[in-house]
Amino acid sequence: MSLVAHAEIRALLDRLGALEDQLNPGEREMYHALVETYAVPTQGDPHDRTCIEVILRNIEVRRQLGMAGADATRSIDLPHADEKPD
Repeated sequence: MSLVAHAEIRALLDRLGALEDQLNPGEREMYHALVETYAVPTQGDPHDRTCIEVILRNIEVRRQLGMAGADATRSIDLPHADEKPD
């Protein structure tokens, strides 16, 4: 990874860090893992930049919908096999 690409990812991580209170638990976990990965110039993963941009976009979408980060969970409420549909 070039130093320019590393600096760009660090800048995105800085933007994300300023919004850390708006992250849901999964995003917060990913943010901290990426901060650790990019603490020093490294090979990195080309998908990390996309991941950060998606998280930033998710924050903006939640803001527009009036949702807090903690309200956006990963669970899907599906009926159990033994339940009869309404």
